[in-house]
Amino acid sequence: MELNQVYLKTAKGQEEILNRAYKLSANLRRLLIMVDGRSTAADMASRLTMLGDVAAALIELEVGGFIATSAPRVPAFTAAAPEPNSAPVSSQPGFNLDAAKNVIKSALLNAIGPAADYWIECVEVTSTPEQLRLEFDAIHELLPRLLAEPQAEQTWRQMEPVMLSLDRWMTNRANNATSPSPLPSPAAPSPPAPSTPAPGAVPPPAPAEFNLDKAKGVIRFTLLGAMGPTASRRIERVDATTTPQALRVELDGIRDMLPKVLSKRQAEQTWRQLEPILQSISTPSS
Repeated sequence: MELNQVYLKTAKGQEEILNRAYKLSANLRRLLIMVDGRSTAADMASRLTMLGDVAAALIELEVGGFIATSAPRVPAFTAAAPEPNSAPVSSQPGFNLDAAKNVIKSALLNAIGPAADYWIECVEVTSTPEQLRLEFDAIHELLPRLLAEPQAEQTWRQMEPVMLSLDRWMTNRANNATSPSPLPSPAAPSPPAPSTPAPGAVPPPAPAEFNLDKAKGVIRFTLLGAMGPTASRRIERVDATTTPQALRVELDGIRDMLPKVLSKRQAEQTWRQLEPILQSISTPSS
């Protein structure tokens, strides 16, 4: 293996991060999470000494098909040509999602060590700045629970500039989206809309499907932040669910359990983070 080689996650590697489909060991999984398509093998070996022989582990991941060296590097976002009458997509520069993720991952690993695995995973699977902004809020609440106050403040100071940059980016984008459009020129009145869809009309999009794995990840993240290692048994029950309905049953149990193991205020705060998942699980159709 060349130490200047840069690795990329494969589709199989992404599946392992999202679903734990191949049940990698803890150290291999942490290393897979840290593969970012930019750092060389030498960079990772020097930065991730707590994971042991990084070079050998990278070879193992490559042989297993979780990472690759030959895949071409593609931009994180490629703008397609706009369709007629479609709203223009903002090309506003200034926020690099992958670079922000790397700052968060590095700060969490330095402060918490391998125990940061769950939180790094939640950051890694975000695909939009808006999703990453939610993770920032969760991490800000989490740090004082896991670290001494000075260390929590120091760790947050490493990440806060990235969050402020993200906030500015989101504000500018919102301002661009709400800027007034030129008034249209007078035109003849439009005919009334037909009461029935025209032949060949495209039906409205179906509601987004409930993402069971993402919901499980949020529950793991929240319970670990509130309860620490004592949440492991409840997390195992959540991970074992295979349907939204089964997850609903576990959420009902968690709601009853929280006041018994946490203070009233902390139980209410924890449940507020989980309640939207319960509300988003649709009831079975009759």
